[in-house]
This record gives sequence, structure tokens and C-alpha cells, in this order.
Amino acid sequence: MDTFWKIVVTFGVLGLFVLVVAFVAAFFMSGMDVSGVNLGAGGKVAVVPVYGTITLGGCPGNLLQVQSCAQVDNLKKLLREADNDPSVKAIVLDVYSGGGNVVASRELMREVKKTKKPVVAWISEVGASGAYYVASAADEVVADENSLTGSIGVIMFVQHYYELFDDIGINVTVIKAGQTKDIGSPYRPMTDSERENLKGIVDGTYERFVEDVAENREMTIEEVREVANGDIYLGSTAYELGLVDELGGMEEAIDLAARLGGIKGRPEVKKPERKISLSDILT
Repeated sequence: MDTFWKIVVTFGVLGLFVLVVAFVAAFFMSGMDVSGVNLGAGGKVAVVPVYGTITLGGCPGNLLQVQSCAQVDNLKKLLREADNDPSVKAIVLDVYSGGGNVVASRELMREVKKTKKPVVAWISEVGASGAYYVASAADEVVADENSLTGSIGVIMFVQHYYELFDDIGINVTVIKAGQTKDIGSPYRPMTDSERENLKGIVDGTYERFVEDVAENREMTIEEVREVANGDIYLGSTAYELGLVDELGGMEEAIDLAARLGGIKGRPEVKKPERKISLSDILT
């Protein structure tokens, strides 16, 4: 029995040692570039990844892995660095996102528009809603023919629990100053005037979305409104509707950006440093 427990303790100590080493390695290697840059001689094309939910806040996660999200401040920093780097001649937005918060998406869209160097947006698997909002501000939009894009629209969810609370005997007392201070409350039915108020907010946001896309894509508001019904389109359909300029993959997007940036020969692809996580080391 003593031998058994000695073995158990030994393996336990070894396992703890491996975890400690992994944490230390993750700490010291957190700035290591693992992006795999392709070298060329004609100039640089900077790739800026727009992955996950577009947000002004941070990304939730756990010990081993951080959930993917497109943090606007980080992306603005990458765009400005590329714009101010004399060796970078053009930028590719690598879009893989289903959208995000309204203000965050519009803020990132504005930053793309302010960029002085040519910007090409490449939509891979999905670039919808707020992500398409951002992509529309690029000089050219390239999409895989099987990608999902579009979904131009605005949505708001209001959840109600009052019937469930009645069934299980829970009472919520709301004390407020201001008649509509608890608008959207889940503890009571919504009034008609409150519904109209919230609908007005959604409609106003939608109109700005349509106007911005029309301006970015050099389309009329009527043309955008015809396709801005919330539908999601394949890249091939989006191309036919004028929401996308070309169909192709990342290589085609990089080549197009290089041409727009006046790069002669094969461009060097500059990708941002990706910090190594504990999950990278363990797997």
C-alpha cells in the first residue's frame, strides 16, 4: 500500500511540475511571434484579423483559453500601426465574424474609413451584420463564394419573466422615479408606447446602418435598402447584389491589396504577433 501511494504522489508532483513549467513558458513566450510571415521583396501587406464578436469591452474566457472576440481598441491600434509603418503599402482585413455591438461596429468602421492606405476586406467563413458594416468601409471587399455575409439589420431582445414568476410565486417590487425608467423590464408586460419607443431606437440605428453602407459602397440608399432586410447571403449572391467586389480567397485579397498599394513583385505579408496561451502549450 505504501508503494502505491508513493507512486500516486510522485505522479501528482510531476503533473504539478508540468503545469508550473507551462505557466512560466506562457508568461515568457507571450510576446513571441507565431504568425508565420511570408517573406517577399516588393513591400508589405499588413493583415489585421477581425475574429469573433466585435466589442468595445474585453473577451470572456477561462484558465486555458480566451474566447475569440474582436476588441475595437486593439484593432484600431493595429490599423494605425500599419497606416504609420512606411514599409506597409496596403492592409487586408481578415474578417471572420458574425457581427457585434452597434457602437463597437460603427467605431471600427470609422477607423477603417480613416485609414490612408488601401484596405481590402476579405470575408472568409462569415462576415455578417456588424462585421459587414466594418468590411463595407474597405476600398475593396473580397469574399469566398461560400462565405456568409450581409445580414444588414438591427435587432433588440427584451426578455419577460413575469408569467413564470407568477407561477412560482416570486414577486418583484420596482421603485422608480420617471415613468419609463424601467422600460424593457422583464417583470411586467411592455406597454404600447414603450414598444414604439424601442422600435424607434432600432429603426434609427437601422437607418444609419443603411446610410453608411450606401456611402461606403457607393450605392444609393434605395439599392441598399432592397438587400438590407436581415437576409444572410452566400458570397456569390452578395457579389451579384453589389455587396462584394470580387470572389476569392486570402491570396486573391492579398494580391489585390498589393496592386492597390503599388507593390511590385511578391509582397511580404505582415501578421500581428499572437500571444501563446496555455492551451497552445498543452496541446
